[in-house]
Amino acid sequence: MNSNYKIAYSFILFLFISFFSFAQQTRDKKVSLIKKQNGKRLEFYAKNTDSMSYSVFLRIVTKDYRRSSNRPVLKVIPANSEIHLITLIKLTDKPGNYEEQFIVNKVSQSLRIRKDFDDFQINIDDALKTKDITIFESDNCSLCEDAKSLFNNSKIAFKTKHIIENYNDLELLLKNSDITKDSIKNLPFILKIKSKVYTNICTEKALIDTLNNYNN
Repeated sequence: MNSNYKIAYSFILFLFISFFSFAQQTRDKKVSLIKKQNGKRLEFYAKNTDSMSYSVFLRIVTKDYRRSSNRPVLKVIPANSEIHLITLIKLTDKPGNYEEQFIVNKVSQSLRIRKDFDDFQINIDDALKTKDITIFESDNCSLCEDAKSLFNNSKIAFKTKHIIENYNDLELLLKNSDITKDSIKNLPFILKIKSKVYTNICTEKALIDTLNNYNN
């Protein structure tokens, strides 16, 4: 994440919080916060049933869960879509309490910021939309969030799994690679496309190159 993006993100985040009262008044029932429980994982999605786009802000405050990102989520939700926002993983022996702050604004009436991988040439093959794609993510992984945003914007279906919780499966997938068993848990981001597993993607450019070259 470059410094200009960090500054812009912080500025937009400040404005969202500052105009909280106004945003609450513009909240639209056509955009809802969806929660999906899967074992210890609690995933939050924004579902937009309207024909126009909305921007959403989600902040989760909790001591009972691990989070895929500690920062608030600020995303644009396209018309008639459901976008993943954040994943919580319940800690052992915790009751599962949390507080949420969810704000919705019409894009046409709000400031917006969008990270589009503008510095890279993206020629993603449509064939990827039919592949079995899984993102294995770690905590506080900005590249994981960028990859999910890119896939959502490109209409590419994918699943998300946590690296620690799926260590045994990853050990089998990587048994013929140069990755040692102990180092698997330290990998921040793993991408699986059908039978191919990529463990060396560390930047947005590397991600784009992998997707562009997948069928070459």
